[in-house]
Amino acid sequence: MPNIPQSVYEWLRWLVAIVIPAAIVLYGVIGHTLNIPYTAEVLTIAGAVDTFLGAIFGISKISYDKKRKGAV
Repeated sequence: MPNIPQSVYEWLRWLVAIVIPAAIVLYGVIGHTLNIPYTAEVLTIAGAVDTFLGAIFGISKISYDKKRKGAV
């Protein structure tokens, strides 16, 4: 698996852990308040995508930490 620079990884992790969930909540509140069509569907899909990305990052971190611990 290709390695990405630590700064890029940290930025992506911040995006997945903080920004995307906050944007989902913001969209949900605005969508519900303004009765935007398909708000629930968009929230469901966005939440699923963010959960998937979070799982990938979590698995990647565990794998990286195991390799790093074995190299020391």
